[in-house]
Amino acid sequence: MDFVTAIVIIALLIAGATALGLIARSRSARVASGCGGDEHDLVVAGAEVTLVQLSSPVCSACDAMRRVALQLTEADSSIGHREIDVVDAPEVASRHSVYSTPTTLVLDHEGHVRARLIGAVRPADARAAIDAARTERVPA
Repeated sequence: MDFVTAIVIIALLIAGATALGLIARSRSARVASGCGGDEHDLVVAGAEVTLVQLSSPVCSACDAMRRVALQLTEADSSIGHREIDVVDAPEVASRHSVYSTPTTLVLDHEGHVRARLIGAVRPADARAAIDAARTERVPA
């Protein structure tokens, strides 16, 4: 095998591994609805919907989710954002069975959990969860 062929094969292997990594990363973020629970104390005062991001100090995806949340709150003043370190508040993570960070709880104005955003989700997915939180009714 000559040098050029070896370089081409290595480049193809790197490109293939990168593509597989990007596919796996895009599938790791998800939105779950109907999560129940109440977190009245975590609602941002005056916010119609609050994003409560549960993060950890060594979480690289937390930075990406923080940027998504800040983008949404800057575009819409009725959305609040609060970030909680699970190391400092493990009881919140335990109450909501949080096993990975970032996990973002979408709370309506009364503190009812309307959705969970697991991983660093796309802004469009977060916006859809926020819109659903505004329109859903709490079961009696």
